[in-house]
Amino acid sequence: MKRSRLRAIVAVACGAAAATMLWPAAAFAAGPAAHTLCREEAAFEARAGNPPLVLQGRLKRTIAWGKLPVSVKWDGRKAGNINPSLRAVYRGQTLYKLVGLVDDKDPKSFNVTKARKGYKIQFICSDGYKRVIKSRTIVGKKTYIIARLKNGKPLREGEGPYRYVGGFIKPFYGKDSARMIVRIRLLF
Repeated sequence: MKRSRLRAIVAVACGAAAATMLWPAAAFAAGPAAHTLCREEAAFEARAGNPPLVLQGRLKRTIAWGKLPVSVKWDGRKAGNINPSLRAVYRGQTLYKLVGLVDDKDPKSFNVTKARKGYKIQFICSDGYKRVIKSRTIVGKKTYIIARLKNGKPLREGEGPYRYVGGFIKPFYGKDSARMIVRIRLLF
């Protein structure tokens, strides 16, 4: 069955709200109300093996796997002597842009003032692992990304659906990276 046909079935199952939903990549930039998942669509994404990324802060936002932009890359091959599993080119979206969607009432910008004052960003992974970082660490960091592609392909099971990687990874110290991320929560 074609993907467009499945989307039409999901739209009927979800009701009028889904019928007006934006499906193309423009939905990511259209604001929080433009792309929310109903139960049936979330179930469809889970069956496809790529669950949505849930962002929680002052606002709550759910981004389908295919809607997360892959415009930013981090090249782990140039990071020095790190864990061999991280020696790859990862593509995804900068963490500060994703946090900016839910850090305050304005989803169009990252609140630098609030981030510098300090709050915690918690990555919740499907294997039960929880990693917490400080908001101050991501201010101005364009290579700290939430990746969904590794060497141009979706992250494999055991590493994906999303992974936190970037310039913070130092030789012999890859513990800061988080894999199998399903939710990002801001703790104020």
